[in-house]
Amino acid sequence: MEFQEKYKWHTFFSTGSTVAVATPYYPMEGYRRVDFLISGLVKQPSSGNLGGDDIAQFTVYAVEASNSTGGGTVAISSATAVAGVDNATGVATTQKCREGMFFFSTIQADATLEVGVGTSVFTGATSGSAAHYFTCAASAAATVACQGFVTCFNDGTNNTNTALTENWYAATEAAGVPWVRILPKDPDGTHLLTFGCTGSTLICCGGVFQMHIGIDAQHLTDGKTHVALKVKSTELAHPFTVQTIRECDYQPVKTVTYSKSLNASTSQ
Repeated sequence: MEFQEKYKWHTFFSTGSTVAVATPYYPMEGYRRVDFLISGLVKQPSSGNLGGDDIAQFTVYAVEASNSTGGGTVAISSATAVAGVDNATGVATTQKCREGMFFFSTIQADATLEVGVGTSVFTGATSGSAAHYFTCAASAAATVACQGFVTCFNDGTNNTNTALTENWYAATEAAGVPWVRILPKDPDGTHLLTFGCTGSTLICCGGVFQMHIGIDAQHLTDGKTHVALKVKSTELAHPFTVQTIRECDYQPVKTVTYSKSLNASTSQ
């Protein structure tokens, strides 16, 4: 039995930047392909529509270079991706995400809270049990609204949108923390979310976004031997992680099959 190392795996983490941050320049000699898996978190820390109408998008693109220090770096025009909060009120159909997040501010008596998830709009009210209405007592802590939204979203009586209840569930991030997370019931599924907070200055939203860029070594420009990924976010800096997987370009070891037969006979 022979073990053959086929993949090299590297992890790069950044707390975020509004100017492009580069991963290490990975050598591609002896490798057939490189894949970058990017995960970024948009989590606005203040109240208001997205913390003050900020657009929080991740822009990622691959570059090729002639050495490990980035000499002669050139962007690979076809290897780009954009994801994140794409307008001043949420995540629209052009982006979508696998996990959404809402932050509630302290509730006032005259507040009108509206949270849109998919095709449904959830409205906060001081009382009542109508469909898509959640309880948020007047002048209460934001965590009260959080729990009210979670209860409403997960209850099929109040949330009549089966496309949501069959594929998603809501949860508070932690006790006493005014964040709500919308999570997929099937972590291996392919369903994506759109969401927003139009009409309210007491909610902001974010989410977890994933992107993938893959490059075959044969498509690199002559003389370019190293590849890196550059990542930045718009307006505000947000943390991200890049997983880099390179596939070795090796010739399979010739397999030798050995068989042995044992025949025996007896006679009287």
